[in-house]
Amino acid sequence: MKRHTKFSKNVLMKMGVISIGIVLLFLYGQSASEISEKTQEAPIQFKVAAYNVRVGRNAAPEEIGATLKPYDLDVICFSEAPDGDWTKRAGAILGMEHVVIGRYSTAGHVDKYKTIASKTPLYGYEEILMADTLHTVTRAITKVKGIAIAIHSVHFPKGWRDQAHIDETTGKITAFIDNLKKRPAEEIAVVMGDFNFVPSSPDSSSMYHKMFIDIGLDMSWTDLKIDATNRNTSRVFKSERERIGHVIDHIMYNPEKVKAVDGEIIELEKPLSDHKPVWALLELK
Repeated sequence: MKRHTKFSKNVLMKMGVISIGIVLLFLYGQSASEISEKTQEAPIQFKVAAYNVRVGRNAAPEEIGATLKPYDLDVICFSEAPDGDWTKRAGAILGMEHVVIGRYSTAGHVDKYKTIASKTPLYGYEEILMADTLHTVTRAITKVKGIAIAIHSVHFPKGWRDQAHIDETTGKITAFIDNLKKRPAEEIAVVMGDFNFVPSSPDSSSMYHKMFIDIGLDMSWTDLKIDATNRNTSRVFKSERERIGHVIDHIMYNPEKVKAVDGEIIELEKPLSDHKPVWALLELK
C-alpha cells in the first residue's frame, strides 16, 4: 500500500513538471511567434502607373482600363485625359472609384487634362500653377495602409523651338520644383506623367532631370536598372528610328523614402495612344 502511494506521488510530480513545461513552452512559443511577425512584417507596397492617353483618340476608357487591369494598380495618373466622366469610366474597370480631374487643360488645348484615379480615397486636391494656368500639376493625397502619399499628375511643356521657348519651359519646371521644396520634409511625394524630357545617361545630361535630382527625386528607371537610351515611351506611331531614346514618361520619388522593386514600360501589341503606359511597384522604406 505504501509502495503504491509513493509511486502515485512520483507520477503526479512528474506529470506536474511536464505540464508546467508544456505551458511554459506554449507561452514562450506564442511570444516568439508574435516577435517573429513583427520583425518579418511585410513592407508597405503599392502599384502605380502613368499614361498619356492622347485625348482618348485611339481607345475608349473601358478598353484602356481593361488593358491595364491585369497589373492590379492602386493609383494611375493620366495625361491628356478628356474632361467629363472619361477617367471615372476607366477607373471603374480598374476598380478605382476615387477620381480627381485637374482644373486646367494642358497648354489651353481641348481635353488634355491631368487626372488621378485611385482605389483608396483622394483628398487635399490642389492645382499647382507652373507660373500660369497653361501648365499645371494636379495633386491629391491618398493613404496606403495609413501612410499619406502625395500623388502628382504632370504634363510638362517641351522647350525646343528657340531659346525663348526653352527658357519658358525651364521657368515652369522651376516653379513646380520650388513648390515641392516648400513641402514638409517628411512628405512622401510621387510624381508621374508626361515629363517631356529624357533621363540623364552616361553620354548625355538632362538639365531638367538634374533639377529633380538636386531636390532628392529620381526616376524609377534608376532603381529598376532600366537603360532608357534604347527604349521609348512616345512617338508610338512613328518609325522605329524616330522613336529610339524617347522615354519621356516617368515615375519619380525620393529614393531615401521609396524604392521601385518592379516595373516597366508596357509594350502593347495594339497601341492605345501615341504614348506607352509605364508602371512601378513602389515600396516604402
